[in-house]
Amino acid sequence: MNTLTFRLLEVFQQVVDCGSVTAASNALQLSQPTVSLQLKKLNSIIGLPLIEHFQGSVQLTEAGAAVYRCAQEILSSQDKLKSQISALQGVEVGSLKLAVVTTAKYIIPPMLSPFCKQHPNIDVRFTVGNREQIAERLMQNRDDLYIFTYPPEDDDLVCEPFLANPLVVIAPPDYDGPDNCSLADLQNAKFLLREKGSGTRRTLDEYCDKRDVLLRNNMVIESNEAIRLAVSAGLGLAVLSQHTLDQSAIDSVKVLNVTDFPIQSTWQVVTNRRRPISLSAQAFRQSLLENQRT
Repeated sequence: MNTLTFRLLEVFQQVVDCGSVTAASNALQLSQPTVSLQLKKLNSIIGLPLIEHFQGSVQLTEAGAAVYRCAQEILSSQDKLKSQISALQGVEVGSLKLAVVTTAKYIIPPMLSPFCKQHPNIDVRFTVGNREQIAERLMQNRDDLYIFTYPPEDDDLVCEPFLANPLVVIAPPDYDGPDNCSLADLQNAKFLLREKGSGTRRTLDEYCDKRDVLLRNNMVIESNEAIRLAVSAGLGLAVLSQHTLDQSAIDSVKVLNVTDFPIQSTWQVVTNRRRPISLSAQAFRQSLLENQRT
C-alpha cells in the first residue's frame, strides 16, 4: 500500500461527501475521467471494492467505510499541520467545517461573523440540517465542530455548553384564548409541533411527560419558519426557541405568559476525539465558550 497518496484520499473523500463522481469533479475542478481513474487506482491499491452505486447515489462498502474514516483522519491531520506551519510563519490560514441543527442557524451566524472578520483567511464551510442529518455527519466524522442541544451519546464526543436555548409558547397576534396560565390549560388547543427527534420537540416532550400534559390536537411541521408563519396565520399555537423570533417575527405572533416558560435547554458545541481538531476550529470553539462567560 506504499503508493497510497494524499491526493487519492482527497478525491475519494470528495466523491463520498458529494455523492457522485460528477459533483466531486466539479468540487475538485478535475475532469470526470480523471476522478474515475483516481477511484480505480485507489480500488486497485486496496484490493477490495470501496463504493457501490445504488439508485444514482454512492454507497460505501465495508472496506470503503474504513478507507473513508482513514482519509478523514489523515487529511484532517494534514490540514492541522498546514495551519501550525502557517502560524509559525506568521500567516493565518486554514479551514473550519461547522455543522449545526436547524434552530442553531439563528444563533451561530452572529457569532461567526466577528470570527470571520478577525480571521479573514480561514475558509469556513457551514452546513445546516435537522438533528438526524447532523448526527449522521457526526457519526461519519465529516466536520470539525457540531452544534446541538441534545448531542448523540458517544464516549468519543466532547460536549461543551455555551448558550441557553429558551423555548416559548407563541400564538397568533389576534389570539384571545387563555393566557397567564399553565400549559395544561392549553392542552386542548391545536399545537404545531416540530418532528420527533428534533431538540425542540424533545425538550417539550420531556416537560409534558413530567407534568402529565398531553397535547392531543397537533400538527407536525418540520421547519421553524413554517411553524412561525402558520401560527401567524392563525393555524394554532406552538413552542419554539426564542432565538427563532427576530423582531419581525415577534411582531407577527404573540408570546404567551405560560407557567414555567421559557423552559430551558442548552446549546452545546461538540467535537469528536477521533478527529484531530484544527487551529481554526479550536479558535472558534473558544470564542463560543467565551460567549458563555460574558
